[in-house]
Amino acid sequence: MNILLVEPDQILGEIVKSALEIHDISVAWKRSAQTALDSLDDAVPDLIILELQLGLHNGIEYLYEIASYPEWQDIPVIVHTINSKALDEIFCNSFEQLNVKAVLYKPKTSTVKLLQVVNQFAVVT
Repeated sequence: MNILLVEPDQILGEIVKSALEIHDISVAWKRSAQTALDSLDDAVPDLIILELQLGLHNGIEYLYEIASYPEWQDIPVIVHTINSKALDEIFCNSFEQLNVKAVLYKPKTSTVKLLQVVNQFAVVT
């Protein structure tokens, strides 16, 4: 399984990447929306884990960008964010249209729980 992790925080990015790699999951870690978009030109992942709080372009903009390309719009996305507003119903309704399969609030999500959700929604091609 190949995952694109879009996480700007250095420490959390290293923790999540290591936790996934222990389970034989290949992780391409990008710290910004732009580098994550650029990486999609090189390799399409089986799943994207996305923080919404990004510099320059936010995660919502990133979701709309990937949804605008037919070759990317079916990639399942797990939003793993510090933004508690992402749990609001208004966001969750629009997330469905953007292929977001789960929204996880970082302060209440262990790496074990994240791995469970990854395994639940990853579609290996």
